[in-house]
Amino acid sequence: MQSIKETLTNNLRRLAENIGFLINPLILKVKGENSQLLIFYFHGLYESAAQKELHHIDPQKNMTVNQFDEFVNYFLSHHYIFLKPEDLLADLKIENKYVMITFDDGYFNNMLALDVLNKYKIPSVFFITANNVITNRSYWWDIIYKYRFKQGVSELKIQNEQELLKQLKYEAIDKYILENFGSDSFKPWSDADRPLTEKEVRLLANSPYAVIGNHTYNHAILPNYNKEEITDEISRSNTFLKNLTGITPTSIAFPNGNFNKICLDVAEEIGFRVAFNAVPKKNNLPVDNHRLIFLNRFMASNNYIKHYGSFYRVGYTPGSIKARLRNH
Repeated sequence: MQSIKETLTNNLRRLAENIGFLINPLILKVKGENSQLLIFYFHGLYESAAQKELHHIDPQKNMTVNQFDEFVNYFLSHHYIFLKPEDLLADLKIENKYVMITFDDGYFNNMLALDVLNKYKIPSVFFITANNVITNRSYWWDIIYKYRFKQGVSELKIQNEQELLKQLKYEAIDKYILENFGSDSFKPWSDADRPLTEKEVRLLANSPYAVIGNHTYNHAILPNYNKEEITDEISRSNTFLKNLTGITPTSIAFPNGNFNKICLDVAEEIGFRVAFNAVPKKNNLPVDNHRLIFLNRFMASNNYIKHYGSFYRVGYTPGSIKARLRNH
């Protein structure tokens, strides 16, 4: 049974979503939207709605390629300039408005984004989890999702199981997967849930519109680790990506968006200039480019962007409002 606070926050979220479509354009007219950077993170893309119905991959608000095309076109039509991380190291004109696209984890289906990037001549960052590429193993959260879904487990219970595992180191997660689903569970079911191969990472890196970033070696949720382990996770990933592509990543996205001061310190010590979290907020310009630039990101929504885009442009989502209320 929901608590009074949870009921209230859910009602406020619904209210914000219902009236936001009406009031957001008014806010934008009065407040404006220059001097801001909106960053979005995606995980996977579906070839079509039919591929989504296979349930081979945790949905994570993933969208189809057509929806991704509409997403890009929406921000271009509202005069946003698409950036890559190194653009932040130069002086940006703060009278402009900017947007950045990022993909986390390293799914093969990220290759589907290239046609859209080529079409509009815009960049995107692809944060690669090294060990999944090396071993061709499915991501552990997808294993839980697809097996539990097949068993008829509710979405809420699946999410709760995933959240519990996020408190563990990757060795303990691997052990849990083996004990509950068996060694064959690491084999991808299709192109929908498999990681990129090493050859495909090289192809991606050769695109003029793709930037390769660090997402740790084992998709390690770094606050679960000590400083030495954090350094090893990030450094091993950098070494792998440098050997594979000839390029040393200059940006990192912390897995699951989780970080602490040690993570930030290590990122700076290793030499990263830009780091990304998963806090759903816009970034105000100018940014401080004399130290590690630490940036907020919205998870991209698979709702119709023309109905939902104004929320991001104002700087919030109904879900972020709910989260803020819950934490107070």
